[in-house]
Amino acid sequence: MNSKILKWLKSRLEVVFRNKRDFREISIFQFSNLTLVSFIFLLISFVFLMSFFLSTTILSKWFDPRYAQKKSNEELIALSNSIDSLINESKIKDQYIENIMTVLSGRENNALDYNKNDYLNSPQNSPSSFNAIDSFFRKQFESNSFNDELLSPTNYNQDLLLMAPVSSGIISSTYDPNKNHFGIDFVCKYEEPIKTTYDGTVLFSSWTRDTGYVISIIHPNNLISVYKHNSKVFVDVGQLVKTGDVIAIIGNTGNLSSGPHLHFELWLDGKSVNPSEFISL
Repeated sequence: MNSKILKWLKSRLEVVFRNKRDFREISIFQFSNLTLVSFIFLLISFVFLMSFFLSTTILSKWFDPRYAQKKSNEELIALSNSIDSLINESKIKDQYIENIMTVLSGRENNALDYNKNDYLNSPQNSPSSFNAIDSFFRKQFESNSFNDELLSPTNYNQDLLLMAPVSSGIISSTYDPNKNHFGIDFVCKYEEPIKTTYDGTVLFSSWTRDTGYVISIIHPNNLISVYKHNSKVFVDVGQLVKTGDVIAIIGNTGNLSSGPHLHFELWLDGKSVNPSEFISL
């Protein structure tokens, strides 16, 4: 049996191509059965490997059921990430609005035992390291191509004092969170200039029923200064201001005002702090 197979494999075949008209030989191909079997085997192997390659790469979306499942999983993951991102952004917006309303109204407060050195010694932040409370606000102004100068922190030193918001006047009411008085009151002449206490970006500049014309400015390290009962305001939301810039004038606006004065507040990380610890009086 084996000898017959070997004999068959060694037997040679001849393929002759002739001209149909005169039967003249054009070409002759000679090969053994072994060569023919080897060629057929290689051809089948090539077709199989090529089919496998195409079915797992280019044509996988039609032939591989796992491809559809994989794409579905990827879409679900992307959708889940988008939902998480929207939820986080919504929380940031809600926290931002709540914090600003707290600062402006003073209706809720957990006074912290901060002092000047706590603030001055805090680590210097990059724009990306500001906490979630003001990150949404910063994103809004960065997208509008505002200068990054005041969105980046300024180098502090321990001897720095914030500038007083008014040049003259007397303090009629001090900081007393136990009595819901989260700032200090400066009694000044009517329409005396009010100046920003430090470099920053205007968060709020508008009218409120209780405190009249109000300005809120965010400074580096999550510090916010608030100026209430102004007669007029000279800055708009998003405006960049420098230390000593005139932003308003003393007034007697709002239901809670009983005479020309400035109610000045400082808030750190959403909590009120004693302005006397930060400004030079």
